Amino acid sequence: MASPPTRFDPDSETSSSTDWLTPSQIGIAGVCLLVLYVLQGLSAFLPTRLLEPGWQLGVSNALINNGFLALLGLALVHLAAYLAPGNPRLARRRDDFASWALIAVLGFLLLIPLQGYALWRGISNVNAQQQNRLGTVSGRLATLRQAIRTAPTSQELQRRLAALKAPPLDAADLAQPLPKLRQSMLESLDRTEIRARDQLRGLPATDVWQLAQAGVRSVLSALVMTIAFASLCRRRGWEGTLLQQWLGRFQQRKRAFTPTGSKRGHRTDREEAEDYLRSLAEEDKPSSPPRP
Repeated sequence: MASPPTRFDPDSETSSSTDWLTPSQIGIAGVCLLVLYVLQGLSAFLPTRLLEPGWQLGVSNALINNGFLALLGLALVHLAAYLAPGNPRLARRRDDFASWALIAVLGFLLLIPLQGYALWRGISNVNAQQQNRLGTVSGRLATLRQAIRTAPTSQELQRRLAALKAPPLDAADLAQPLPKLRQSMLESLDRTEIRARDQLRGLPATDVWQLAQAGVRSVLSALVMTIAFASLCRRRGWEGTLLQQWLGRFQQRKRAFTPTGSKRGHRTDREEAEDYLRSLAEEDKPSSPPRP
């Protein structure tokens, strides 16, 4: 008599040639994705420059943008344990990674204020540097103006310009009368100062808007990652996941702040069913005979 066909057992470690994708392999793929995310994060951390806003933005963006790798890996670890409920090794691995997911939840929560702080500090540093450069340029131009106005002769003006390391006067300039030369040079310095103020007035509004959009996008992504990892986070001894605990506390506070009148006005289906059954029972009771 022919033997019955083999059937895939999700609890077993081996499978037939047709059932090549086992829960153990799914779990290994999940662990590989988690390791890949860790490697991506370490590469973003090096070299470490904790006080530089650019480094802070780069690290936070790398952790947030690659967060889907860790999320997918954690989901595969859970899936492997779900497909093989009788495999203690996969269950233990799921419990370990579900417990460690709390680190990811806290990390993405911390990335939200870090993104805002690094973005604000980066824009402030750029504006401060440009203001310092503008102050240096304005001070140098003021020194040149003073030298031009107080020079008694063209030769003395040439000497002062050389001492200030300014471009020297050519023969055509030296041939001009000193008042005309002084006036043309002062007008040239005014135009130079106007161009410097236009170039060093701070970040353009379009650049600031683009940076703000990128920051808001990163913050929202970090918030979504926080919720996603909370749905897969469960420490030993907890009744449910971290997200379920958050939702339960939210419902408790919502009921606590709900007015009494509104509570009475919104009755549950169970309460309405109990009242209906109670009314039917009262109708079925035999009426008491009238007294003589």
